[in-house]
Amino acid sequence: MKSQVRAEIRYYIDARKAERFKLKLFELMSLNSFPNPVNQTLYFNNEEHEVPFTYSIRGRRYEQKPFKERFKLKLSDKWIFEVKNTRSEHGRFIRHKRRNEMLPLREILSRVKRMSRLARIRIPHKLGLYAAASYSRNHFLESDRRVRVTMDEDVRYFTFEGLAGTMLGASNRAIVELKISPGRTGSPLVRKIHGLLRKENAEQGISKKATIFNLIEDRSRKSGEAYKEPSHNTEIKAKVALDAEDQDIFPRIRSDLSEGRIEGFRLSNSYPNVMETGKLYHYVQVPTHEYVRFETSGQSRSATIKENFQVVQDPYRLGNVIKRREIEQPLQADMLKMPYKILTRRRKYFMVERNGGNREYAVMMDRSTHRGHELYQLEVEDVLNSPSPRTETRSINDVASMANYLIEEYSLEPTTLTKNQWLMSLPN
Repeated sequence: MKSQVRAEIRYYIDARKAERFKLKLFELMSLNSFPNPVNQTLYFNNEEHEVPFTYSIRGRRYEQKPFKERFKLKLSDKWIFEVKNTRSEHGRFIRHKRRNEMLPLREILSRVKRMSRLARIRIPHKLGLYAAASYSRNHFLESDRRVRVTMDEDVRYFTFEGLAGTMLGASNRAIVELKISPGRTGSPLVRKIHGLLRKENAEQGISKKATIFNLIEDRSRKSGEAYKEPSHNTEIKAKVALDAEDQDIFPRIRSDLSEGRIEGFRLSNSYPNVMETGKLYHYVQVPTHEYVRFETSGQSRSATIKENFQVVQDPYRLGNVIKRREIEQPLQADMLKMPYKILTRRRKYFMVERNGGNREYAVMMDRSTHRGHELYQLEVEDVLNSPSPRTETRSINDVASMANYLIEEYSLEPTTLTKNQWLMSLPN
């Protein structure tokens, strides 16, 4: 087991600017060359997305060429097998990695299928081959190896049917990652690298694994297999606090719904699958609204405005049902110049419906992170468009009913803490 404490910052840079940025790095750092520059990575999970947010289970090998658009893996091929876990301790992320050199894929799949628990988190369903990425990597080192920069180009993403891989999408940007040891984050070299990135209009971004999840959700929405939020201006939401060790409550909720244990609710017939996403948001404080949130790393170029926050009365007196106005508008250029804090959010969600009704509600589990801090929450959410008092009351009652079951069944605590409130409470 290898443990690391380091800052990791990921940027996206336009592919057309990548060569110029690379040449600038040559002047500052040493290039660590490898005979096989293409990294092929396998990701293991299941359709229920039961690998915890903090874990990554991967196979890795280095080749001369990327995966083709369609390919088939061989069980005899050998891969480096890694299980990585990231924990937040005292405001720092500590990464623990277990690594086995060059195991046959057959052996890796056998090990993965036997994983019924990761730390204290149960994995109810068998894990298997889920997705893959391939990319060409340049690796730059500082002389004492306390600052590393990797630059990945020709990044491609894939999904699997059995051992057969099919291309899901490709990036038109290079991915630059800074890996910085403690005490070096403010060094002259790191400041120079950040300056180069700003000059090339680089934007902070999400991981390759999170990108794959987003692409799968996008494909599912287009095919009608995933829920697409209707146009709305009102959000009704109940929040429940969660610990990192309790992430296996999420599949248990699905099990309870399947077995009819949650009175009045069932898994959605139209959207029964678990979806997982990863987003990187800029949170901007403005005097006219509670806050403005926007993305720069994804396809979206819109801002979400949240305002008129209020805790509403609910029939169970939980005190955690929130109503607020939520509107989307085009991203204004001046928003990019305002002071902001960055929050990375990983989310798993599925849809439920009222027995005999046609209302869809989202049950979500989030992990939000800012630097070395993390926040876990369960949420039950409904979105409405200028609802009548009757429709609003029904929504509040349904959301509260579902949240009440979670609180009582799993001994959880209701909360009204929003991500913005949590983010603004943290040190810069």
